[in-house]
Amino acid sequence: MAPTVRQLALLRYVHGYHLAHGGVSPSYQRCAADLGLASKSGIHRLLHGLQMRGLVCLRPGHPCSIEILQPPSIPTFAGAPLYAVPLRMPEA
Repeated sequence: MAPTVRQLALLRYVHGYHLAHGGVSPSYQRCAADLGLASKSGIHRLLHGLQMRGLVCLRPGHPCSIEILQPPSIPTFAGAPLYAVPLRMPEA
């Protein structure tokens, strides 16, 4: 089963964060803030959905240990990777 749009956005974000920070995972709070979610529980729900799809592995009791099992494709623009792609463009 393919991930949802929000799950894919989170997977791309975590993968990009890993690449930018030497393999360190972001906290749930950092993910929520950077993806515009109101709470960490939304991140928890999305990550568990990704885990059920076999895309990530989570270690119980270690919220900053997100292992990506199947890295997503990262879109690029002018040769530079776009780690966080908004779901929709902000209105002018």
